Amino acid sequence: MILILAAWLLTQGVSPLRKSDLVRLLSGSVMSQEEMGQLVRRNCLSFAPTDRDRADFQRLGAEAPVLAAIDACARRASRPAVTTRPRVTPTPTRPPIVTQSAPPAQPPPSRTPPPARVSTDRSGFVAGGGQSGPAGQRLPRALVFEARDSAGKPLAGQTVTFTGINARIDPPSPGTDAEGRVRVAVALGERAGSAIVLAVAGDVEKQAAFRVTVGTVSQLVVACRASELSGRVVLRPDTVAELRVSARDAYGNGGRLSGLRAAVADARILRVQRIAEDSIAGTVALKPDQAGTTSLAVIANGLRQYVTVTVPPRAAPGKTDCP
Repeated sequence: MILILAAWLLTQGVSPLRKSDLVRLLSGSVMSQEEMGQLVRRNCLSFAPTDRDRADFQRLGAEAPVLAAIDACARRASRPAVTTRPRVTPTPTRPPIVTQSAPPAQPPPSRTPPPARVSTDRSGFVAGGGQSGPAGQRLPRALVFEARDSAGKPLAGQTVTFTGINARIDPPSPGTDAEGRVRVAVALGERAGSAIVLAVAGDVEKQAAFRVTVGTVSQLVVACRASELSGRVVLRPDTVAELRVSARDAYGNGGRLSGLRAAVADARILRVQRIAEDSIAGTVALKPDQAGTTSLAVIANGLRQYVTVTVPPRAAPGKTDCP
């Protein structure tokens, strides 16, 4: 689908790009940033980008070439148009033309009335927007879009194309029913925060916003300073080392930490001196006593994370991972 869209845009001359065209190009990663920037500069945009649009494009991966092209189009649209008078070329005189009598005029062929256009004011999302749910989960209520003409009449058989930012839509391009409505399922993306669904029907573009919450905590992360431990740590003897503990869901979003505890297999080598906890993370202070290797169990949120701790001899501590 993205390949077809990119090829179509490249062959359409200087037709301005719609917001949904730019979103689908960024989502599909078919073109390089420089190619997309050239395409935006050549065709420009059919809409005036807002700060919120720029933030959405950056979340989709827009970099400096694309953002600079978008800004250039915005500045170009704000400049006053300069009109020039057409150059008048004298028409050479021609000899008179002898015309023959024209055949009797035929009645004009009957014309089919143009199809009704989707009204911007009377079309849009009517249900399902504003929901919230955990990352990666499908929302309980369907998202409903309604297409109507300027007289308020529902438009049946109208194709509506949906694009998700931090969200997935099923199906992506359905048609409206006899009431002018279409219903789609929305599954939230993996990033906690916000999600947006864009709908395009004819020349009309609408959007609905959702909130993505942190999913069920499924892992504990133990770190020293800013580095995550890979299951082993070397501590300098006769010092106090602090390990930072945080909770994450299956997609790496930070969750609420609760019930933090720690236990050491051999208390002669290492002792747990202090444990502190807040809603975001916690700390475990460790006091190495003598050289050796033992196991540390960090417990929180009903989960366990094991770390192998080595304390080198005092005479030659060597390299340590945590002060």
